[in-house]
Amino acid sequence: MRRVLPLLILATLAGCSGGAGKAPAVQYTSGEPALRVNDQPVSAALLTEVARGRGLDLNNPEQRLRAIKELSDYVLLATVAHKQNMSDDPAFGAIVEAQRLQGVANATLDHYARTHPISEAALKAEYDAQVAKAGSESYDFAQMLFDNETEALKASEELLAGKDWAAVYAQWQGKAKQAREFQDVRLVQLPAPELVEALKKLKAGDSTKVPVKSQFGWHLLHLSATKPVTPPAFDSIRAELQKHMLARQGDQWMEKLRGEAVILDLKAPAKGEAPAK
Repeated sequence: MRRVLPLLILATLAGCSGGAGKAPAVQYTSGEPALRVNDQPVSAALLTEVARGRGLDLNNPEQRLRAIKELSDYVLLATVAHKQNMSDDPAFGAIVEAQRLQGVANATLDHYARTHPISEAALKAEYDAQVAKAGSESYDFAQMLFDNETEALKASEELLAGKDWAAVYAQWQGKAKQAREFQDVRLVQLPAPELVEALKKLKAGDSTKVPVKSQFGWHLLHLSATKPVTPPAFDSIRAELQKHMLARQGDQWMEKLRGEAVILDLKAPAKGEAPAK
């Protein structure tokens, strides 16, 4: 059985608290049961969640059996933990509580996404912005990237003197940090804004005569050709766009919660003190 369990199912272990009033081994019992493990009915919602977490189709008999086996294993282990009062062990309790908190956190983010849907207007606005950012052309270009400006300037001097790109490229490619040709690259795919601006200024057949500085070093670029690009239809990427926007919305919400919270590390090592082992 896999070590990492679906978080909703791990939360059932949290019911294994000791004492006369301890909660049942399986706490989630809403809805119709999908199976019974010994005398324990197990909700169809739990089986659905296990299948969803593993990417299993419950309408497929083989995959359904896999989901049932995994869920029934959880219930059997939770029952053992419940009967043996394993939560009396602090280490056991800490593991269960950490997993419960993670499960609650994930379910809370999922609930937030479901209760704060992305509007159709927002999706279309994001689509338009992404299309504009990507541009309407793809670029075929060559690049020489240098670690230091001195070498880049020496190579660029030859371009300024009228030597063609192919000759300069052949002469300097062995000395450059990288010398490579690229095809069908969209501007949005470039790793540095300086490269975007430099390529946009070139016409087919032109080269940068002055090295372009970026976080990666000094670049010399040669544009071979540009080709028109038709963006994907909105409907074809709607689901992926919605997923991206929901994730970004969740991240922004979490940043707001963190900003409003007071979080103190009560066991931080004193300055210069070695951390406890």
